[in-house]
Amino acid sequence: MQSFLNSDVVFIIFDAIVLILGAYLMFCAFKMKKTDKIPPILLAPKELELCKNPYGFIDYMFPYLLAFGIICVLFGVSSIIGDAFLEFPKMFSAIAVVVLIAAWFAFSMMLKKAKGKYM
Repeated sequence: MQSFLNSDVVFIIFDAIVLILGAYLMFCAFKMKKTDKIPPILLAPKELELCKNPYGFIDYMFPYLLAFGIICVLFGVSSIIGDAFLEFPKMFSAIAVVVLIAAWFAFSMMLKKAKGKYM
């Protein structure tokens, strides 16, 4: 019997977590834009107090938060399909992981830039 850690179940669980994270990020982006409140996933409570221009921060971060959420959802869906139902080539999976990591890096850089600009 194949062990749990060597099975595709671990990959499917990871893919589902990324999918849920992406959906939550998209929800936070739209809620942030609608309520004009910065979600705690972006700034810690102490950082919220230091924010000089929260409306500028929201306008600046909205497209990046939304784009990163969409990329996470697309990664999660495509990876679950590839791991559970179809046999995607390993190159596809590698490219998807590189795109996800690049998006995370770009999002982190934009968040750092926003913190420098609006705090």
